[in-house]
Amino acid sequence: MATPNKTVLLTGGSGVLGTALIPRLRHHRVIALAHRNKPSGCHRVVPADVSRPLLGLDAATYHELCAEVDVVIHAAGMVKFSSTAEEMDTLNVQGARGMSQFAVDAGAPLIHVSTAYVARAEEIRAAGGDQAGRAGSSPSLYVTSKLAGEKAVRDSGAQAVIVRPSIIIGDSVTGEISEAQGLHTFAHNVMRNRLPFVPSDPAGYVDFVPQDVVARAVVTLLDRDVRDGEYWLSSGVHALTTYRLTEVIIEEAAARGITVNPLRVLSPDIVERLVRPAFFDVVPDAAKTRLDRLLDMSAVLFHKHPIPSSLTEIPGCESAADGKASENAWRASIRHMIQSRYKVYATA
Repeated sequence: MATPNKTVLLTGGSGVLGTALIPRLRHHRVIALAHRNKPSGCHRVVPADVSRPLLGLDAATYHELCAEVDVVIHAAGMVKFSSTAEEMDTLNVQGARGMSQFAVDAGAPLIHVSTAYVARAEEIRAAGGDQAGRAGSSPSLYVTSKLAGEKAVRDSGAQAVIVRPSIIIGDSVTGEISEAQGLHTFAHNVMRNRLPFVPSDPAGYVDFVPQDVVARAVVTLLDRDVRDGEYWLSSGVHALTTYRLTEVIIEEAAARGITVNPLRVLSPDIVERLVRPAFFDVVPDAAKTRLDRLLDMSAVLFHKHPIPSSLTEIPGCESAADGKASENAWRASIRHMIQSRYKVYATA
């Protein structure tokens, strides 16, 4: 194992993954780049803009940072589907290019955080690309930008590890997370009885991975001085089915006195061919927008085939590659949601 106490340059330190990474990097010296929100728990925070030349720093500061850094973790990224193509490109492509160039200039290996959903890029484009504008969101733009970001990393010549987490949920034990993700929004809408159905094949997969598992994998790769390769941080064949994922939400809600109406799982194709033409002319605009967003999100959340997984290849992460572990982590996330918002549900 590599010698500890490296100087690690981290981007995205205030995000979901960054807040889980920083406590696990305590045996190293962490310098965080921050554009807006300053993360806590780091040795130093440097104001910067990863999309600008020299990261928005003056030349002297940039080269001093290059001389100081041993390894780079680029975890910053634009994940909001409502972002424009320009916003996606700025952070997910230009940012990847800028951090790759920094890694080359510093002579430091790079761990670049992408997404497991690049495995389904064509499927996502086909399912949601042309329809995304109707709800002001585009999963297709997101996945396309992440693919372009990976290419920027590979083309840079940097020594780079690309890690591809699926949907990141809360801590596998406590369910805690710094910011709700799309899957949490889905669960929230289920518990509030806002969805008439779930647009997915009931036997389809929903791939997610707890934030602590992703953080453990990244730090393990860093500590073992892994300098190349691609690692899929996902549940793979152990991902929950859409039907089971929804069942767990209903079970945990019922255990805490929240009544959820029966919810059917319908193929998105059936929704587009039958439900939309029959009912969309008579439902309120707000309901249309909500369903459109769900349909666009379903292109990412729900899928017919497992995503690749490398968890069993990373020491300390093997136990996460298990169906029961996935279900327990999802239950922890739902419990945390209910505990933190219980009064909202009880009075709505």
